[in-house]
Amino acid sequence: MSPEGTRDSLQQLRQAASAAPMLDLDTERELLRRIQENGDPRALDALLVSHVRLVLSIAQKYRRHGLPVDDLVAEGNLGLVEAARRFDRARGTRFSTYAAWWVRALIRRYTIANRRIVGAPSTRAARRLLSNLRETQRRLAAELGRAATREEIARALDVSVEDVATVDAALSGRDVSLAPTPEGLVIELACDRASPEETAAAAELRAHNERSVHDALERLERRERLIIERRLLDDDRETLADIGAELGLSRERVRQLELRARQKLRAALLDRVA
Repeated sequence: MSPEGTRDSLQQLRQAASAAPMLDLDTERELLRRIQENGDPRALDALLVSHVRLVLSIAQKYRRHGLPVDDLVAEGNLGLVEAARRFDRARGTRFSTYAAWWVRALIRRYTIANRRIVGAPSTRAARRLLSNLRETQRRLAAELGRAATREEIARALDVSVEDVATVDAALSGRDVSLAPTPEGLVIELACDRASPEETAAAAELRAHNERSVHDALERLERRERLIIERRLLDDDRETLADIGAELGLSRERVRQLELRARQKLRAALLDRVA
C-alpha cells in the first residue's frame, strides 16, 4: 500500500474508533451471552465495533515494524473474537480488560511472523528482544563507552546469547531475493536444518517436558493454575494487579498464591526427576 493509502486507511480507522459506541456493562454482558450461547453474528459485530478504539490503540504501537495498520487491526479483531469466546461472564471485570491481552498477543505474533520473509523466532524471549534489543544496545553502549557484547545484552534482558544473535540478525538483515540475477546467477542458501536423528531426539525431549509440565500443573488449585499460566506460560506476562482485578484479590494475595504455586510445581517436577 502507498503512503497515501496508508494514511487514508489510518484516518478511516481513527474516525471509526471515535464514532464507536461505548457499551454499558449490561449491554456488554448481553452481547457476550448471545455470542457464547448462540454464536450470534450480529452480537459479535456489535462487540467488535464497540472495541475498535482498543484494537487501534494497540495496533498503532506495532506500526514501527512496517506492517499495514489494516492487517494489524484485522489480527487484533481476531484476538477480540477469541476473547469473546473465552471470557467468563460471571466475573466482575470488564471485557476490555481481558480482551486487551488477546488483542496484543495476536498482533505481536503476527508482527514477528510477517516482519520479514525469514522472521525472528516466535518465542517469549524473541518478543521481548524484538521490542527492546536496539534500545538496550544503545543504553549499554552509553554506560560502557563501547558496543555491548551479545553476552552483556543477554544478561541485561535475561535471555540466551543465541536468542540475541538470532533476533539481531533478523533486525539487521535484509530479505534476499532468490530469483536468478541478470547475470544468470542464483543465490544458494546453506542448509542449517537438523538431521533426522537430532529432530527426533528434540521432539522426544520436548514431548517429555510438556508431559512433565502438564502433570505438574494438574496438582495446582484452579486459581494457582490460572496465575501460573498468566504469569509464566502466556506470551505476555500479566501483572499481579491485573490478575488480582480479574480474581477479585489483592496484589499481595496473588503474589502469595504465585509463590505457593511455584513451590508446588518445583516439587512436582523434582518428583519426576527422582
